[in-house]
Amino acid sequence: MMRHTLLILMLLACGMSASAQLTLKSEKGDFEARLIGRALFDGGVFFSDKTALGNSLEVYDVRLGTVVRFLERWTGKIELGFAKSKVSMKDVYIEYSDGKNLFKVGHCFEPFSLEYRIGTSDMKFNGAAVTGTAFGDRRRLGISYTYNCEVLNVSGGVFSDKDIDNTEKDDEGYAFSGRVLYRPYSKGKDIIHVGVSSRFGVQGKAEENKLTYSAGAPSNLIPEKFLKAEVTEAINEWKFGAEVVMVLDKWYFQSEYLMAHVNRRASVENYNGDGWYAQVGYALLNGRYGYNKTSGMATAPGAKSLEILCRYNITNMNDKDSGIMGGKQNDFSIGGIYYFNKYVAAKMSYSLVSLDKHAPVDGKQTFSMIQGRIQLSF
Repeated sequence: MMRHTLLILMLLACGMSASAQLTLKSEKGDFEARLIGRALFDGGVFFSDKTALGNSLEVYDVRLGTVVRFLERWTGKIELGFAKSKVSMKDVYIEYSDGKNLFKVGHCFEPFSLEYRIGTSDMKFNGAAVTGTAFGDRRRLGISYTYNCEVLNVSGGVFSDKDIDNTEKDDEGYAFSGRVLYRPYSKGKDIIHVGVSSRFGVQGKAEENKLTYSAGAPSNLIPEKFLKAEVTEAINEWKFGAEVVMVLDKWYFQSEYLMAHVNRRASVENYNGDGWYAQVGYALLNGRYGYNKTSGMATAPGAKSLEILCRYNITNMNDKDSGIMGGKQNDFSIGGIYYFNKYVAAKMSYSLVSLDKHAPVDGKQTFSMIQGRIQLSF
């Protein structure tokens, strides 16, 4: 299946012109369908301390789907993933927008947090910030509403708390999510936004009243979960987030704090885990950063541009009061991205990772890695 998918992607890429993607339109112009996809080719060299980390080369992510627009205000998206030779459902939704108000229903990200909602081809490094992986958003089946204007973006939604890959036929949980962004500075393409988000979830019987938080190194090539906290006797879960994004010409800054709080049965103490990261970028050679006001995310500087990037991240899953010690990780990364054109880019990064004695895989250690990626996206 993977070979067939890659062949299709390469043929489609060869068939595209430099100025347009493969698009179908009706004669009246009231319907448009656009093919979308991506293929990420990753490689890494790892310098380990205790854990045996083998060097790796793989096709990390392959996507194929379509975005349709019809009757002026309606949009639909269907996207499937083929990573590691397995088919998985990604974004599958319908939305209606009149410019300021947007309604969405389907399988999509909840309006909570920032980093983990960014697409794999748009992430600044090969792996998402570990804090985002550990405590960030996931795709769920539900409905949401977003109000967006010049200075404010407010989103809220109701979602199933059950993982769509969990096929157990039992009572499902539910979740309420919300995100508020305020833009105190907006001048031309320069933007500063500050935001807060929250999520409340109740586990269903299908999830066995247990929550597991886990994350590895800032890499998609390492399967080991160096951080892992299994929280039993869970009643419900609260998540809180705070974020800052700045886009100032050739400069970009993004930072986020996330916290998870689990209310547990009276016989045991509640659990708390948290983390934060900060990353900065500068666009060399050509172009400048942009900003999408609907999603509240920075956009890449564009073709023939070189991004220079730096990120620092702390993630803590240790909670002495509850007796759950899932480990603490610090990691520092520097890297760069060169955009050959609208469709092809290359990434390179170096990361240094430090773990404390409570890390579930080999305890306290320090290791580093060099990673690269060639990506095709359309």
